[in-house]
Amino acid sequence: MKVEGGLAPLDMSVLAADGLVLKGTLAYPARASAPFPLAVLAHQYPATRDTFAPLIADLHAMGVATLAFDERGHGASIAGPAGPRVVATPVGFDGAAFGTAFMASAGALEFHRIADDIVRVASWGAVQNFVDPARLALVGASVGGSGAILAAPSVPTLSALVTVGAAGAPAFGGDGPARCRAALEQIDVPAYLASSEDDPFDGRRNVTGWAAGLGHVTTRLVPGAAHAMAIYFDVRDELVAFLRARLAHH
Repeated sequence: MKVEGGLAPLDMSVLAADGLVLKGTLAYPARASAPFPLAVLAHQYPATRDTFAPLIADLHAMGVATLAFDERGHGASIAGPAGPRVVATPVGFDGAAFGTAFMASAGALEFHRIADDIVRVASWGAVQNFVDPARLALVGASVGGSGAILAAPSVPTLSALVTVGAAGAPAFGGDGPARCRAALEQIDVPAYLASSEDDPFDGRRNVTGWAAGLGHVTTRLVPGAAHAMAIYFDVRDELVAFLRARLAHH
């Protein structure tokens, strides 16, 4: 079905396992053919869904719908059964302040639930009108990247997995990094893992260690120390081509 005028975005509300309400936006590309493939986007700490704006524009241009959501404690995803729950933000301008705030947030907001949150959000998106549930991608940045990897085995219609600066795996438990590797071993869909070479949050080590020896995982390291979506324009052409190849009609 050809969609000429474009479809209005849908506001998402999804209940997490602990009762926190996850908010997001499902946006369709204009003047493209439905049903659309769908990319579910999980952002980095302490950002919001809006950090994916450049990628969203590129995905819409190639006919892919997007479901960007605010992770727990971020943006609009702060309503819980006991009242608002908001991430701690760094008080200071150095790495130590950032690390302290991240770990405080990981505990208080239960970041170990992010992988399950992603599965719930993807499930909601897959059943919406005009979405093709057989062409689904997970895209994650930083802690959202680790969450996307851990969510991947629970998404049976997954066509592609992408991370930029996947990090924060210990927030999912002491075995978080090992579980990320195990999740990539478990899936057989193509994955694309990117990081800067000097990523301050173990991005390089994650990319190289988690992907080692796995033929279905493509890796990309770019110069510098930029983190997560800050490297998007360094990997843009390759990342977009990867998703286009995986989400095209087949």
